[in-house]
Amino acid sequence: MPIRITIRGKALLALAAINAAFIASSALGQSASSVIEYQSGVDFAIEFSSGAGYTNPAAALGLPSRETPGPFGGPIDPFSPPYLSSQLLSVGTGGMLTVRLDQPLRDDPGHPFGIDFSIFGGAGFIITNGDYSGGGRTDGSLFGGGDGRTRVSVSSDGFQFYILNSLLAPDVENLFPTDGAGRFDKPVNPGLKGADFNGQDIAGIRSHYDGSAGGTGYDLAWALDGEGKSVRLGDVSYIRLEVTSGHVEVDGLVGVAAVPEPSVWGLLIAGCGGVIGATRRWGRLGRPQEVSP
Repeated sequence: MPIRITIRGKALLALAAINAAFIASSALGQSASSVIEYQSGVDFAIEFSSGAGYTNPAAALGLPSRETPGPFGGPIDPFSPPYLSSQLLSVGTGGMLTVRLDQPLRDDPGHPFGIDFSIFGGAGFIITNGDYSGGGRTDGSLFGGGDGRTRVSVSSDGFQFYILNSLLAPDVENLFPTDGAGRFDKPVNPGLKGADFNGQDIAGIRSHYDGSAGGTGYDLAWALDGEGKSVRLGDVSYIRLEVTSGHVEVDGLVGVAAVPEPSVWGLLIAGCGGVIGATRRWGRLGRPQEVSP
């Protein structure tokens, strides 16, 4: 018995195939799924309104915040970072945070700028022109971050950790403030400095971010062994953050998505063409076709 498939149905099937190909081509949504160890350290952040510490480890799990809940909240952007204790986990001097990722990371030189994962915090750009009604501009300086000194290590098995070269690895919350409208799995160009944002409004900042949600980026190729020699790692499932002075806040740790291979891009383009063509034929014909099994 023939199976009746409409042209519109073909278009939907083609679209589903494109979506599956895209998902298969990249590791989207890599984030911390469990906290292995947390030590608050000293001088960790305290919530002003309640006096409670930012010491809930669950705040570091999952994807970073896109908006702050509550009557004084709203969308998160580089001028309006997350600030609630339910969003941020603070690590003070001498403190440590070790998390396990829901999917392993891989050192991939094909990742944008070579960055393999990003750590998001609670820093924001200072508005220096006094306009808090939507027309704010910054000079590139930060509030709520930038004073903590950190050491980041990675591990495949949760036992043997390799420190990322401190000469290359930036301090957490150094740059770049979170933009909830961007992609967490796409890093900002690490060559940008605070001075590059001088005089920029939100549109200018987003132009520099180029679709990224910000965060401080790290390359697994910076890993060093116990003798200070470069080591090439396989899959990495654990990230450890240690604070040597000051304090930092963590809203999430996210792996960078792989860029699809050229063959996958070809499939996406061909699939899009098929969807467009099928949709046009649907508009002209408006009737089902029969396909023999």
